[in-house]
Amino acid sequence: MDINTMLNNFYEDNVKMSRNETSRNVSVVTPLVNDILQYVHERDKRFQIQPLNVGSYYSHLKVSRADEFDYSVVLDVGSPFRWTSGTPAYYNFSENKEVVKTPIPLPSAPVGKCFTDIPGTIQHWNKERLNEGPACLTIDDHIIPIRVKRRFKALVSEAINRPDIRPYVDARRLSESPATTLIICHPHIVGDQISVDLTPLIKSHASFKSEFGWPRPGARWPSRTKIEEIKAEGIHLVAKHPCYWSLSFVMCEKILIDGIDSNGTCRKKSQRIMKKLREMWCPKGTKQELTSYHLKTIFFWECENHPFDSEWANDKTSERIGSMCYQIIEHIRCGNLPLYFYTGVNLLENKDRHVLGQVVQNILRFLKNPEYYLL
Repeated sequence: MDINTMLNNFYEDNVKMSRNETSRNVSVVTPLVNDILQYVHERDKRFQIQPLNVGSYYSHLKVSRADEFDYSVVLDVGSPFRWTSGTPAYYNFSENKEVVKTPIPLPSAPVGKCFTDIPGTIQHWNKERLNEGPACLTIDDHIIPIRVKRRFKALVSEAINRPDIRPYVDARRLSESPATTLIICHPHIVGDQISVDLTPLIKSHASFKSEFGWPRPGARWPSRTKIEEIKAEGIHLVAKHPCYWSLSFVMCEKILIDGIDSNGTCRKKSQRIMKKLREMWCPKGTKQELTSYHLKTIFFWECENHPFDSEWANDKTSERIGSMCYQIIEHIRCGNLPLYFYTGVNLLENKDRHVLGQVVQNILRFLKNPEYYLL
């Protein structure tokens, strides 16, 4: 049996999601999320009701089962954003959560990774008495990420503590992740539980800077139309670090993926197969140092390196998967995987090289004997 046939069979048997199972899970998740965000909005009008549907499920890159859903919840700040060259204000938070109004050094991060200023005042919040007491999200008119996370998590916790929702939903503790994660256990879902990430996001629509390295001169992918659409959307902000806003390319990535197989190509299928294979490549009992986001980044680079639809015809699936495998190996060995939209960010920084070395060995075994993994 040739490798393309094996990959197609593997896709049908192990990667594709059941429509019936997916429909059942969506029918539970959607009303729950809508109800929670309706409650949050009623308590704090700054958090908009209608979320942005992001993540692998809504990009049609999810594999096996619809058990993870991602939403971005827009925080309405009502102020313009721009890049600045000055030194931003940073604040330190002591263990008792009181604010120490002393600027702290820029946290360790690639240059440009943080949004350097949120200019202007936000008087309309105060006029509506939305920025006082526990609802205060600012210091000196700067919106503080950890305050946004705490406020949002508190409101979500209130929402799921109501009697009609409490038996089915639990919220994980606040973490370094920008998201508030909900765990849904419900008699009508397929599987043990469903994970839902709700991430507050500021739609800053910030422009791409030249040092980001995107779009690349001479690149044949994506199309000029797609590039202009992504530029018009711009870059947004999420609260990953307590003291500074991190850049989010989540909507840029969503736009990039939308319609990617409109000509009947195998781009998404190839990426989904890679995600399923990753589960077998990563050593059991260790931290998953090679993540789905790493694979998405590899996928974007592969699309740019092989920009023509003819290179993604269905009979080229094995070529593209093999090429992406060698990309992973090369990036791990040199210890650098550049973020697609901002090449100054290394996604392999601070990853366990020993674990990644084991991943490389498993990928090499796959390339040498794909039948072992696919049959």
